Amino acid sequence: EAGALDLFSEQELTCSICLDLFDEPVSTPCGHNFCQACIGGYWASSAVCTCPLCKHQFDERPQLSVNKVFALIAHKFKETRAAAGEEVVWCDVCTGVKRPATSSCLTCTASYCAEHEQPHRSTPFYAKHPLMDPREALRGRTCDLHRRLLEVYCRICQRCICAICVLEEHRTHKTVSVQTERLGKQKLVARTEQEMVNRIKDREMRVSQLKKKMEAAKSYADAERAELGHLLDEVSRSLDRIRSQVLGDIDSQLDGVMSKGEGLVRRLEAELSLLSDRRATLEVQAINQDHIGFLQSYQEATAPLEENQQSEEEEDLSLHLQLAEVKIGLSEVRDKMEEDTRRRESTWPDQPTKDVTLNPVTAYPFLILSDDRKQVKRGEKLQFFRNSQQRFDVWSCVMAKEGFSSGRHYWEVFVGDSKDWKVGVVTEAAQRKGLFDMTPASGYYALWWSGSHLRALTTPPLAKVKAPLKLRQVGVFLDMDEGQVTFYNIKSGSEIYSFARGREFTDRMFPLFGTGDKDVPLVLMTTQHHL
Repeated sequence: EAGALDLFSEQELTCSICLDLFDEPVSTPCGHNFCQACIGGYWASSAVCTCPLCKHQFDERPQLSVNKVFALIAHKFKETRAAAGEEVVWCDVCTGVKRPATSSCLTCTASYCAEHEQPHRSTPFYAKHPLMDPREALRGRTCDLHRRLLEVYCRICQRCICAICVLEEHRTHKTVSVQTERLGKQKLVARTEQEMVNRIKDREMRVSQLKKKMEAAKSYADAERAELGHLLDEVSRSLDRIRSQVLGDIDSQLDGVMSKGEGLVRRLEAELSLLSDRRATLEVQAINQDHIGFLQSYQEATAPLEENQQSEEEEDLSLHLQLAEVKIGLSEVRDKMEEDTRRRESTWPDQPTKDVTLNPVTAYPFLILSDDRKQVKRGEKLQFFRNSQQRFDVWSCVMAKEGFSSGRHYWEVFVGDSKDWKVGVVTEAAQRKGLFDMTPASGYYALWWSGSHLRALTTPPLAKVKAPLKLRQVGVFLDMDEGQVTFYNIKSGSEIYSFARGREFTDRMFPLFGTGDKDVPLVLMTTQHHL
């Protein structure tokens, strides 16, 4: 067997089409040998059936059978080379006797011997072509079926294939060279990379902005903490000073009263002792049988008592503290702090106060708007003469310029002693012309104070709402995502009424204000403009 292998060189056992050792070799009628798959693919791609080497033309495609002896020799040659640990890659440029390749170019998808790799080493055109060890270059870059180098891309199957695959199962598919497909894919990669660069810049910018906001929030919190701590320290010192002064004054006056009282008690107790002694003397004389002795001591025993002016004086032992104003002041401070605590513990919306302004384009013609668009009241004369599709013409209302499409928003209104006001929200598409019911069904979510009753503008009959005592400031909280509008009593922090839609608001919503009072305006409040 070894002698039979010695009769053939590797060149003689190599297919002239795939340039690899024969795999199922067949012989053409003209005497040349090829791999069965190689010659089949060659003839499938040509309209004329010819020999690839001698170009002999056959009238009909020959029926070829595998040369089993030749196939066995080629198989044994492969086994012998594998047993010897050889993994030879041949130069793709050499003609005739091929030499082993020393490197492979991933860009050219070809292997070169030492002579034919020189252009890649010395020519600037090939400077960016990566060269690899030919055995390493073949790993993962050869066809699992035909053991040929992957150099074609099938766009139907979206994978790399070899030249024989093109002639067989992929012959009806759209195929291009890997270099051509790389160019197209490279553009997509470049586009994706640019998108990544843009996204990275956007994320970096957002990270930077978030860090700035976080730093601003931290600085604000630190400043507020420092300011509040300073105020609390001052309050604490003031309370300590008041405690010291007030309690010290009480103690001082009490000490004076106690000292004065103790002196009076001592004097009275001395008089009491003296009186007791004289009484005892009188009792003894009264029972004494010595008439002479009795008469002789009578003058002394019945001598008038000495008048003690101090004992007769009215002793004032009352305290004159004058603490009424101090008590009132401390009670007010306590009540204010308890009110703030209740507000914090209530369901008060954790949202900053929105700075909203009135939109004169929507104002009822008789409404008077302040120059800063923060106040509104009813007037005697027409204030707006130009008609507008956005203007209320029956209801004495006006909308805010600011509208909301999503998120959570909170604003405050000072209603004061107004005898007729409406506060709430309205959808952008809601009716404004003519007389109609202001209800959630028509896009209105509001409270109405008529001077004696507070009502929610629900589908008739209107819902009665328990009016807080002296309601002067109303907070409105709008949650677009939850579909909820909630009203708060700012002074107590308690909830007045809530419209719960049960699903998110999809229409744009605007703050709504209405008044029929000609004397007391509604005032839109902000953090800076807080009454």
